[in-house]
Amino acid sequence: MTVATISEERLNELLTNRYIPAAHRALWALLWDGEVRLNEALMLDVRDFDLKGRTVTLEYRVKPGDHVVPISERSAGLLREAFAGETAGPAIHRFGRPLSVRAASVIARTHGVSIHAFRSSGPARQARMID
Repeated sequence: MTVATISEERLNELLTNRYIPAAHRALWALLWDGEVRLNEALMLDVRDFDLKGRTVTLEYRVKPGDHVVPISERSAGLLREAFAGETAGPAIHRFGRPLSVRAASVIARTHGVSIHAFRSSGPARQARMID
């Protein structure tokens, strides 16, 4: 099985491209951090994030309880931009509606990347490969 990947250089190009909506860039950065899966990210609410503390609280279905995971400064900055001042509602959204997996996948493909490449290439994945 081949795993889609993206280089850090290409990721940086995409995350700084202001023509790509902030919601997509924030999602890609969050996936790159490696602790949040695509479906989890798309279900998150703005209230699940502590951007000052650079964490997100996830509710895992298979592990009872909430789990706080770190996010990068880059992700926090892009999420601030994506939230656009909102204090509640879907964290990853376009025009107030949560992004779907399909929409997230289409935009990533439009830029020549599989949506799954963001998570499979990030630092958490690289650390697992070293172990």
